[in-house]
Amino acid sequence: MSDTVEFPSLPLSDLVTPLELPPGGNMTNRIHALLRKLIVEVKLLPGRALSEKEVATFLNVSKTPVREAIIRLAEEGFVIVVPQGGTYIAPIDVQRYMEACFIRFKLEEGAVIEATKRHSFEDIARLKTCLVQQRAAAKDEQFTDFFLLDEEFHRTIFAAARLPGAWSVVNQAKGEMDRMRHLKRVFAVRRTEKVIEEHEKIVAGIESGDIEQAREAVVCHLGSLESKIAELSKNPKIWAYIEQVNTRVTKKRVARGSKTIA
Repeated sequence: MSDTVEFPSLPLSDLVTPLELPPGGNMTNRIHALLRKLIVEVKLLPGRALSEKEVATFLNVSKTPVREAIIRLAEEGFVIVVPQGGTYIAPIDVQRYMEACFIRFKLEEGAVIEATKRHSFEDIARLKTCLVQQRAAAKDEQFTDFFLLDEEFHRTIFAAARLPGAWSVVNQAKGEMDRMRHLKRVFAVRRTEKVIEEHEKIVAGIESGDIEQAREAVVCHLGSLESKIAELSKNPKIWAYIEQVNTRVTKKRVARGSKTIA
């Protein structure tokens, strides 16, 4: 039996509607935000071709803001631009994933310590509200909502620490981490109940003012670099898919490059 895993490369019209283009800001920022979201959520699959014309036609905009948005995505490592050879969604890079994990581990551990010292009653109320909503999302198997609530929970920790700008740094850095999380969702690798339990321990530590309890709770929740590798090794289908995509993208780049030279 082959270990090859294939997911259909769907047209943009099957993934999103133009109405989902984020409001506000200039058109480049809005297009960048939409495409980044689709890439992070693994809706635009690694290795998929992405053309300026396709995006511009679908959104009914000029190519210029699309081109600028794609350049930004390339700078962030989300797309690969092959000169005269096309643009592709970048494969998930395990090294970048581990670096994103490291950044998040270190910054969030510090944020929890500060939140334990500086939180308000309102901060605790917001964290507990997130927990209630996460339980409801898990019960209803609304896993996308669960992910968004998880983001809100962790953002609230940084707000409670009075370090909202640090969350922006984490959010920017963890794009590859989020792609891996969504890829696990695609492969039905879930630990929703465990996540809620770990969140409850974090809130209990912060609310009690016990710095060491809160710190240990978030370290247990986020894990370590070693634990992330071990976690992936338990899911060989994910490893196989990542390797498969890496190979496919490399072949496309070589083939396109050869054609261009000829």
